[in-house]
Amino acid sequence: MTLYIILIFVALCAGMAISVHAFGTGGKRKRIFQDIYFSVEDTEGVGVLYTKTGEYSAVLKIENPVQKYSANIDSYYDFTHLFSALALTLGEGYAIHKQDIFVRKRFVNEDTGKQEFLSESYFRYFKGRAYTDSMCYLTITQEARKSRLFSFDNKKWRDFLVKIRKVQDQLRDSGVQARFLNKSEASDYVDRYFAMNFKDRIISMTNFKSDDESVSMGDKRCKVYSLVDVDCISLPSMIRPYTNIEVNNTEMPVDLVSAIDSIPNADTVVYNQVIFLPNQKRELSLLDKKKNRHASIPNPSNQAAVEDIKRVQEVIARESKQLVYSHFNLIVAVSGDTDLQKCTNHLENAFGRMGIHISKRAYNQLELFVGSFPGNCYSLDEEYDRFLTLSDAAMCLMYKERVQHSEDTPVKVYYTDRQGVPVAIDITGKEGRQKLTDNSNFFALGPSGSGKSFHMNSVVRQLHEQGTDIVMVDTGNSYEGLCEYLGGKYISYTEERPITMNPFRIHKEEMNVEKTGFLKNLVLLIWKGTQGTVTKTEDRLVENVITDYYDAYFNGFDGFTPMQREDLRKSLAIDERNRDGNREESEQERNSRIECMIDEMERRRKELKVEELSFNSFYEYSVQRIPDICHENHISGIDLSTYRYMMKDFYRGGNHEKTLNENMDSSLFDETFVVFEIDSIKDDPLLFPLVTLIIMDVFLQKMRIKKNRKVLVIEEAWKAIASPLMAEYIKFMCAPVKVAS
Repeated sequence: MTLYIILIFVALCAGMAISVHAFGTGGKRKRIFQDIYFSVEDTEGVGVLYTKTGEYSAVLKIENPVQKYSANIDSYYDFTHLFSALALTLGEGYAIHKQDIFVRKRFVNEDTGKQEFLSESYFRYFKGRAYTDSMCYLTITQEARKSRLFSFDNKKWRDFLVKIRKVQDQLRDSGVQARFLNKSEASDYVDRYFAMNFKDRIISMTNFKSDDESVSMGDKRCKVYSLVDVDCISLPSMIRPYTNIEVNNTEMPVDLVSAIDSIPNADTVVYNQVIFLPNQKRELSLLDKKKNRHASIPNPSNQAAVEDIKRVQEVIARESKQLVYSHFNLIVAVSGDTDLQKCTNHLENAFGRMGIHISKRAYNQLELFVGSFPGNCYSLDEEYDRFLTLSDAAMCLMYKERVQHSEDTPVKVYYTDRQGVPVAIDITGKEGRQKLTDNSNFFALGPSGSGKSFHMNSVVRQLHEQGTDIVMVDTGNSYEGLCEYLGGKYISYTEERPITMNPFRIHKEEMNVEKTGFLKNLVLLIWKGTQGTVTKTEDRLVENVITDYYDAYFNGFDGFTPMQREDLRKSLAIDERNRDGNREESEQERNSRIECMIDEMERRRKELKVEELSFNSFYEYSVQRIPDICHENHISGIDLSTYRYMMKDFYRGGNHEKTLNENMDSSLFDETFVVFEIDSIKDDPLLFPLVTLIIMDVFLQKMRIKKNRKVLVIEEAWKAIASPLMAEYIKFMCAPVKVAS
């Protein structure tokens, strides 16, 4: 009987020991989560977290300013300068707690609306693909004076509200997107951290267990890695905010702690970066005492410590740097059946290459986990979990990069990011919530076979799906299949059926500087060729002829007005005085001769009639009007024979008589997808730029119909802009397109 009693007693003791080991004593650990928060309140739209130890905190959701793989070294330094400035703004008695959260997700198309077949197939291909998403929160906490009794200090409260707004303004002024979480969002954020669940819409908190190696919750296990072991701080003597990786034998800058976003087998990673801002005078005094204490015991290690402290003091004195206490830890959450040792090996190897040795003695797993709750950073042990350093060095250990997310824009063109999942980009740069430019024109540049046409096929298909009118100049039949798929209009240039247009046929209201410029470039292109040089005189002459041509058609010419006659008299009188001849001529005789000259000009102008608007009538008008203008203004050096010869090819009976005389199909203005295929003339130095000019004018006319967004795509544009005249016109055309597109 006694033996049975002893066995039962031993079994009870063993059970109690196992229970205590697994679940704790039910004392302090049982209440550890209950002792964190007092409440969450909404203050002017800001969700303020109140802890039971008297601290209050505000949480900003921010986006890290450095684009991952941007190769912009300056942006990493800008980040450290920004957060050092934030630390100076907050000052003594505040803590900055930055949490970067990385979550493994499966891709799901967020756009649930009706999509056409190719878009639907595109997203179906990527559905379920694993990728890492990231988010970032910045918690500003004001330290409470430790006391048995807590009293409300209105001055400190007002200081807190003012400074958190200053922090938000500084972030925004530096181009960082930042907004405060409200009460419900802050509560949800805390709950998600507790459950280590940042991807499911609905979260639940299940059985919680902790030991010296990990923290478990339901079917998850978490391990907290302290980045620095304060008993033996192994950090490099010099540190910078980035490191280099090698890509195709070229160095590429990445974040110093970039290894944390690719930990194997990790479902969730939370990188906690806590900066405590102490009283600077007190810390400098303590540092000086520490230096003297080391100096009092002369040995090599103490001497090295003295020299290190002196260097720090010199930097602080010379550059006004700030001393801060820092804490960095990583919380890695995995599924219950995953081996955490692989994560540990990855982190030790990655940080070891940078000269950083993560702590192997982080046995206070639960305390570190609880101390990393938003707003609860002051519960971290001052002696064991914090280390003193300069603010710049601490900021270098912060995570600075962001992954590309889909932009908030009505114009979504999808590309795949470096993780292989679709991301929506506003290629116009001006229609999204974040406007980058007011000029949506762009080039797609690349060598032959690099995929320019393939890329543009995808872009214009997506733009057309979103209600954009497309006009394309195609060489090489790159867009024939897409045009057929979208039910567009495909127009091929052939000798029997050339792309035609009567650019001279316009209404009186359309006559403006833009139209005159287009026609002038058209005429000069035919006259001078693509590589021809145009003098200012020739440019002005053609512009003058075009103006007179339309004036003759719309208004007719009944004679000079009194003002015009007076201007001509003055001009001709000056010309006569400058001549050597007729010196003996009287003033009356000269005036009489000038009147005869004006009458002759008037007679010749009246003889020039324009019955219809076309290239034929312009040619007939110009070959008569140009000699008159040259004679009237004593212009020399104009090669009229060459002008007639070059222009005649597009005149009645010429090889290209239809090109500029037959009207274009007016139904094109109602088409939403039009492709002009001009492969047969892509090597013609005259027709290619000429037809391109015609098509661009069609686009401008479509653009005036204020209906949908318009896009003009010029394939092989280098051939067009190789012509100085064409290049100038494209540059000229960009102005109205930029405004109206």
